[in-house]
Amino acid sequence: MGDALRAGYYVSPEAYLAAERQRTQKHEYLAGVEYLMAGASAGHNRIAGNVFAELRSQLAGKPCEAFSSDMKVRIRTSTAEFYYYPDVTVDCSGVADAALFAEQPRVIFEVLSPDTERIDRGEKLRNYQALPSLDAYVLVEQHRVAVLVHRRSEGGWTRELLTEKSETLSLPTIDCSLSLAAIYQRTGL
Repeated sequence: MGDALRAGYYVSPEAYLAAERQRTQKHEYLAGVEYLMAGASAGHNRIAGNVFAELRSQLAGKPCEAFSSDMKVRIRTSTAEFYYYPDVTVDCSGVADAALFAEQPRVIFEVLSPDTERIDRGEKLRNYQALPSLDAYVLVEQHRVAVLVHRRSEGGWTRELLTEKSETLSLPTIDCSLSLAAIYQRTGL
């Protein structure tokens, strides 16, 4: 994530959404401050594209739908509002064609990069876990084979780490599974 667009200046969610429709570059919105998003590497795009393609194929004809990084996710807490652009989002609520964001994601994927890893593992993790609809938050490393899955369970959140290309990421709440070999296809890892 880049520097704050207007550091110290509050922007309303409505003003952010209106401005974002007109922009050529994406910005995330964190409790009144807009942040310009940096571009992603080829490796990042390959991994995100592989995840999206696998999920889109497996979800064909089912109620859930995969969205690429152009679909925002909105999070509202009692004190703030956030808009993020996850790398891949799975939503099962029937997002309307004209919608600019999803509010009830079931699974969110973020591909880690040096610029975003701290935020993805910290702030985004906490904010995504506040979504009642979210079942899994999946962090995919791009420079080594490693997939960390945060899963909602009856007792809170659990973590599962997958590090072998022979392993499979199971997402039972959306009836999908992705092999790590498929996730890392064409990356050279």
